Amino acid sequence: MLRVYAYEFCLELAKLPPGLTSLPTTQVLPKERPSRMLYLPSTDEKIRTFHLRAGETHKAGHAVIYFPSEEAIQRFWTSYRRTFRNVQAGGAVVIDGEGDILFIWRRGRWDLPKGKGEPNEPIEITAQRELREETGLECGAPERLLARTYHIYAENGQYILKETHWFLFRCGEVRPPISVQEEEGIQGYKWVSPQEVPFLYAQSYGTIRDMIEHVLREIRPAPSS
Repeated sequence: MLRVYAYEFCLELAKLPPGLTSLPTTQVLPKERPSRMLYLPSTDEKIRTFHLRAGETHKAGHAVIYFPSEEAIQRFWTSYRRTFRNVQAGGAVVIDGEGDILFIWRRGRWDLPKGKGEPNEPIEITAQRELREETGLECGAPERLLARTYHIYAENGQYILKETHWFLFRCGEVRPPISVQEEEGIQGYKWVSPQEVPFLYAQSYGTIRDMIEHVLREIRPAPSS
């Protein structure tokens, strides 16, 4: 499964469920809402047009394209992403000594520290630098790469596909103070317990929700010393 957001509209690329060799447009999979169904035996350009038009409404939505194999997903994705200008970014998921997660308040949304890479900069260094610049935190090297998210947006009349590499950082302190980078539109921050995180989703981005859901599923906070 691979998710690509155009603004808040998610296009999901998924493998055809076991037992099905084809997916007619009229078929609804068990336990799945018809509104999520999508079957587009079409060109990259037509799928791109559908995706961008849906995203330009700036409303949250979700559609799925099913493929017969993981290899077919990767072939499509390699071709599809070439239709956009691609940029690389590094992002930081910071967990403190009690297992709380750092969020920043940027341009009216709850977000995570992240930013574009500089020329020839290793992407893990990008994440570490952006964390320091946007929050003042010095957490050392990242523990590991968590996942990647994909987001399409328009800039200067051109559509850009941003691939963000998210890294896990652990901070030994409990809720250390933050110095936010106001010139980047960051107005505040909040340390959030895993139980409180879902309450932020309504004021967050799809890629951020996906990333945090991954963290809540896969990462057990280290016990405080």
